Amino acid sequence: MTENVIVAIDGGPASAAALDWAITRGVERSSGDSTAEPVELELTTVVELGWSPRDVAVTFQPVYERALAAATHEVERRAPGCRRTSYIRHGAPVEELVRASAAADLLVIGSNKTGLLAGAVYGTLPLRLAAHAHCPVVVVPATWRPRTGPVVVGFDNDLAGTEALDWAAGEAVRLGRGLRIVHSWSIPMTIAIDLGAVVPVDALREANAEVLATAAQRVRDAHPGLDVVEVLDTGPAALVLVDASREAELLVVGTHGRGSVGSLILGSVSHDVLLNLPCPIAVIPRRTGGDRPAGTEHPGRVQ
Repeated sequence: MTENVIVAIDGGPASAAALDWAITRGVERSSGDSTAEPVELELTTVVELGWSPRDVAVTFQPVYERALAAATHEVERRAPGCRRTSYIRHGAPVEELVRASAAADLLVIGSNKTGLLAGAVYGTLPLRLAAHAHCPVVVVPATWRPRTGPVVVGFDNDLAGTEALDWAAGEAVRLGRGLRIVHSWSIPMTIAIDLGAVVPVDALREANAEVLATAAQRVRDAHPGLDVVEVLDTGPAALVLVDASREAELLVVGTHGRGSVGSLILGSVSHDVLLNLPCPIAVIPRRTGGDRPAGTEHPGRVQ
């Protein structure tokens, strides 16, 4: 079975980083796990409509075609054995990429975000995709360079956390990396500021440690050869995860995101780490079951 990986291409430095990451991952997967399924890279660009009359926008299609051609050449140069296809779509980038994600196993997009303000104003495409895509989304910072660190996953004791953990463990095995499971906890503010409240700190720490240990053991049972490290910390989850993944190859988080495609609704932790990219971040959607949406065919195939 082939893994279909969509890489969003626009010719800029962020999309170049996304393509670099996707190619590197494909090569590492083939060498790290001999049983890993082959990867097909789908290079996709969206001719954005709406900023001008349709006939004017379409006249710029050769620009998009050149960006795809350059990306295709890079894949052929670095991974000649990798299957790849190229597509040009027309419409709103978020809607088109979300639609395409319904037929994909992974969607990779770059981010030029360099700070909180830039992320809030210019970085909405990765945030919206992460919130609404039908498959896992990896957001790659434009400054990305290959690392040899582990896969880090933020774990919370719910369905979203469990699905993120399962995906992260599988990815660590396929890449031949270790897995670091990070679980953070804190005392609710209302209790913390009540000087008369007696907080059972030791009991809370022990309970959270047990949650983490149970999750780690489940991974060890499923992947006996995987190096699993447990990290229990206190404080805001996003800050703990960013700090724990500064040397990581990949940070994996779950999401409770819901809402219309035009919204930015994402889990608060996922949202915050995407605004502070310490490394590529994979956002894993909750499985909701049912058929994939209609209209996931590939219009505008180039090759």
